[in-house]
Amino acid sequence: MISNYFSSGNVYVIDDIFEEAKPIIDSLYKHQIPHIFSDGSRSNLPKTPQHVRLIFLDLNLYPATNPASVNDFKSKHSSILNALLANNSSSYIVLIWSKEEDTKLADFKDMLEDKAYQLSHRKPIEIIELNKKSYFNEISNDNGDTEYEFIDGKEQELHDLINEKLKENDAFKTLTSWETIIKKSSNKTVDYIFELAQNEVDQKKKLKELISSLSISYLGYGNFFEKLNGDNQRRTDGFFYALSELIDDEIEKEIFLNKQYEFSDWCTEEELKKINLDFTSKLNSKFLISKDTHNNELTGSIYKVSKTKHPYVDILNDCIEADKLNPFIKAYNEGKTKPEEQVDKKNYIKRRFRKHVTENIFIPIELNITPLCDIVQKKEKYYRLIPGMLIRSDYHSCLKRSSERDFQSPVFYLDNYNSSYKLVLDYRFFHSSLKKEINKLDKIFTLRKNFVDDIQLKLSNHVSRLGVLNL
Repeated sequence: MISNYFSSGNVYVIDDIFEEAKPIIDSLYKHQIPHIFSDGSRSNLPKTPQHVRLIFLDLNLYPATNPASVNDFKSKHSSILNALLANNSSSYIVLIWSKEEDTKLADFKDMLEDKAYQLSHRKPIEIIELNKKSYFNEISNDNGDTEYEFIDGKEQELHDLINEKLKENDAFKTLTSWETIIKKSSNKTVDYIFELAQNEVDQKKKLKELISSLSISYLGYGNFFEKLNGDNQRRTDGFFYALSELIDDEIEKEIFLNKQYEFSDWCTEEELKKINLDFTSKLNSKFLISKDTHNNELTGSIYKVSKTKHPYVDILNDCIEADKLNPFIKAYNEGKTKPEEQVDKKNYIKRRFRKHVTENIFIPIELNITPLCDIVQKKEKYYRLIPGMLIRSDYHSCLKRSSERDFQSPVFYLDNYNSSYKLVLDYRFFHSSLKKEINKLDKIFTLRKNFVDDIQLKLSNHVSRLGVLNL
């Protein structure tokens, strides 16, 4: 049912005649689906639209002076879609609710392909035709003009048609059901907090106490009242961090205790093998990295380093299989007649290091793995850093398997370098640095918490490994 997958809203109904949009609006209202209605005029379009998932769209909005003008039609409808997609929504379905499908739909599809209308890179994943005409009777008013009246008893038929059409896109429905899970979980989390104050005489005072207590639970009592006294932003951050732990629990319960929509259109093993590296690396980026570059001290921050070759040449030499460099060595040596200009396996990396750094093939970095609680509570005196390299896909085939002394990430994509990389860290060079030194570094992105947790776990295993006990 549509209500199961769009209960979080993100639905727009665009029609210049309210009476003709009313059957859609009534159906959405009946099934408790939040939605926004607009007549399509510029003044009635949202200035700060939420993410869009469904758009019910009329193709005959305020007919222009010249109704036959295709340019007028495209200009009007492209401006509406661009306004609704101002938040960069890219996954949405358009449901055509129009009496002019036969004459206007081809022009609408042409508009989506035309780069001049700025929609070709974010077209709807599907266009569904609802055949508005079949739900209305044509009648003549006292002035002889044609009007349209919704046919009684067609409400359920319309709702069933929408459901049936949306069912056909299994993947889209699965993703929107996830949005519903998040919405339900956030509502339950906030409701739980409100319920704790429900029976209190002064609920406002009790909520203040609850928010303060949750912040203290994360930051610590002493830090809240001493180090962070007057720092409302840090105290609020502590509250939100604590609340995020609660919502995680609710999400897990919602998934495992309640029956969710079952996706069935899975890829075969052969189909998965054909997925290209670019797609995989971009997907991994969502799992592994955040584009936050504002808070320079945050745990998981990756800093681009401009230093001498030590220890980065050593890191590269240890993680790259020398025998697999032969094609690179051969290409480098071609045309170099003097022996001193040529390289071999022993000095290839050292000779090529500076140029490859300039070309962003190798990017020397340091990772901040200082515990987040120390940063939030301002306990840190020194920041803990692990040096490493971002290695572009050119050399991925040359990498050794990771050992206990280093860490290699899956491949991921960096937009600012327009390339795929692997992160290589060397635990042997783990060190500490003062805050003033951290603030001088150029932060390029942040690793996500689960990824940092994995790195910290492997670091602890490296530090606590057993050495030689006796001879």
